[in-house]
Amino acid sequence: MLEGRYGHSSWVSSAGLVLMGGYYYGPVDGASGADTTTEIVPSGGGNFSLVQKTRFACAIADKDSTIITGGEYTMKVVARYNLQGHVENLPEMTQGRKEHGCGSYHSGGTMVLVVAGGQDYDYNHLSSTEQLTMGGTAWTTAKSLPRTLSGMATVSMNNQIYILGGGNDDYNWRAEIMAFDGEDWKEVGQ
Repeated sequence: MLEGRYGHSSWVSSAGLVLMGGYYYGPVDGASGADTTTEIVPSGGGNFSLVQKTRFACAIADKDSTIITGGEYTMKVVARYNLQGHVENLPEMTQGRKEHGCGSYHSGGTMVLVVAGGQDYDYNHLSSTEQLTMGGTAWTTAKSLPRTLSGMATVSMNNQIYILGGGNDDYNWRAEIMAFDGEDWKEVGQ
């Protein structure tokens, strides 16, 4: 990487792994802060700039674009980017969140975006889940996680969204793996 960063999002694009935003520490000038830059790894070099400072957000891949949800400075924002830059904003989430999980599944051939857990503006941990059917005008409430959770890893696979680990209000780190099938969250492993 060209600069150290954490709290960033990533996307596997046709050009390679794209690192987006986060908190950085500049190796040359020692500058640090929330970032709007992107970088393709391992080739290096920036690609496009994010519209807003973005860290602790969550990215959902969609063919040749990515959808960035929430984040510390963008709590309700949902924005699509491709390799040329910002494409569009989608409807804002109902609940502002950062350090949340996200993913997608398909229903009737249409992509459905899902966000779950995370933290609100006051650092309260969340258990709520929201979903947006692509082409829709508003996020709707879905079945909540069985407990508050933030800082988890997520992956979309086999038309389900998996949440791995994370921490709750007491910063008890979890070992469960939960899956969302469009209706409910179920523990599927540890």
